Amino acid sequence: MIKMSSHTIGILSVFAVCACAYTPEELGQFLRVGLSNIQRETIDGPTTIEGTVPTWLEGNFVRHACGSFGHTESRDKNLPNYIGHLFDCMEIGQKFRIQNGTVTFTNKWYDTVVNDIYNYYHRDMNLSSVFLVSTYSKTNPGQVDAWRANFSSTSKVPEVPHVSWWQVGNQAIAMSETPIGVVVDPNSLQQHGNAQYTDQNMGFPDTPAHGFTNNPAHEHTEPDGTLWSTVISTTWLGPTKLNLKRVVYKVGADRYRHVVGQYDYGTADLTLCHGRSRYPDPALRPGYLHSFCMTENYIILPEAAYMFDPCAYTHYDGHVPFFPQAFSFEPRAFSRLLVMRRSDGTFVGEAHLQPFFVTHQLGSYEVNGEARLDMLMYDDASVYDKITYVDALLGPGDYSTNVSRITVNLTDFRASISSLRRPDASPAFLEMSNINYAYNGRKYTYGYMVRNFDMREQNAIVKLNVDTGSEVEHVFPEGTYVQEPQFVPRPGAVFEDDGLLLTQGFDGVTKKAIMAILDARTMTLLGKVTARELALFGLHNRLFPLNVGSFIGTHAEIHVIIG
Repeated sequence: MIKMSSHTIGILSVFAVCACAYTPEELGQFLRVGLSNIQRETIDGPTTIEGTVPTWLEGNFVRHACGSFGHTESRDKNLPNYIGHLFDCMEIGQKFRIQNGTVTFTNKWYDTVVNDIYNYYHRDMNLSSVFLVSTYSKTNPGQVDAWRANFSSTSKVPEVPHVSWWQVGNQAIAMSETPIGVVVDPNSLQQHGNAQYTDQNMGFPDTPAHGFTNNPAHEHTEPDGTLWSTVISTTWLGPTKLNLKRVVYKVGADRYRHVVGQYDYGTADLTLCHGRSRYPDPALRPGYLHSFCMTENYIILPEAAYMFDPCAYTHYDGHVPFFPQAFSFEPRAFSRLLVMRRSDGTFVGEAHLQPFFVTHQLGSYEVNGEARLDMLMYDDASVYDKITYVDALLGPGDYSTNVSRITVNLTDFRASISSLRRPDASPAFLEMSNINYAYNGRKYTYGYMVRNFDMREQNAIVKLNVDTGSEVEHVFPEGTYVQEPQFVPRPGAVFEDDGLLLTQGFDGVTKKAIMAILDARTMTLLGKVTARELALFGLHNRLFPLNVGSFIGTHAEIHVIIG
């Protein structure tokens, strides 16, 4: 690690406010850096620190980073020779380790079937093509079939889920959107197999007739470590009868997934499926959840009008991306709000709202007989099915987020939607929201987001006062791309915003991985950490204490019919 002298503080002001006059072509090249390929591993590599890293700040700041996109500079859409969508990139384990004011950087490939196969082709997608089943990206059917048996082997996990991070007990668990993840040691960035739970399939029949889909990537965790989540349960009652339920469960110190409540959508009659048409009754189509809300007394599920389609089971094609087959946004249908009482698992209320799509949450709380639920909302599903394709990311960004509040009357469950931003605020693409997690489920004031996430336009970390709508932001130089901000409270903090914001990303100009440390109260830059190696785009990150990861998980089976 190289530590700069106090005279380098002046450099930080340039880092904070410089807006260089790059051409659109140059900005496109800088962004393309994040859609390229990591060439080699780096283990505990040195970094350069400009400014300061508080000595009290410590942990493994791990990120679900992309490691390979293939040949995005010479895209062959027929082969294909590149990963077509951000969500499908080949992951690499990545972290900044922070301790006693020093920082190291690690890029490490996980020991998985995916990496074994890619290594066989010398990590060249012109040779391998896209050989794994995807979420949105086009695959090579011949290569999918050629390697399918390898993915069915139980000797090694096929891949490490690379969306979000959970913590159960002392284990860090890499998650996507199924109810099981892979244990990763944040210290070594080694995977230790599927997470082990002590229940048997959550109490549901462990047979091919039963399955799960759409477990939100993001959980809620109570101060005592109890984790809450939810999943869609599917059960075949006959050749053409499919029952669908929304199951809410929690996991405690016993590592047992306790089912708390169930919402029964009903039973779909698949004789009503014709060709590629969607199931005709939206009431029997569960809405997509990437995240959900928790207040002091309720779990509240804001299901998007991006609806799961039971008819997908009649024509599912394992060579074709999963999401376009299984979900579709229905602008003529509705978004569904389900309210479950935490104490006994009873679903006490339901509301239908205008069609919307939700990615991430800010905070949620109860006041004066109402629940106030703050989230990042969109008018359709384009944030998934349009703008996060590689071809779209390489084009100009023109997309905006509705930072919204749903207010629910907890007596009659009428609900309304309003904006948390001021009327004169400029439209902005705001994503990857977080709050001070000590305020999760109770009254809070501040949310933190990244502006122009994964876009070539100038990035910033935004602090939003949800009571007044006022915004303060720290703007990064053009060519610098940052992702999810994480709030870390200062020891002994009294005020909600007394702490730091950590964010990772890369500098497309220098082609280096970076970490930025902001003062959350003032939104000023305290320190910039630069690795000697490259980082690419990715998804969520999390700061784990240095002692997390001492237990090793083992294999646990669960049936997932689609996904």
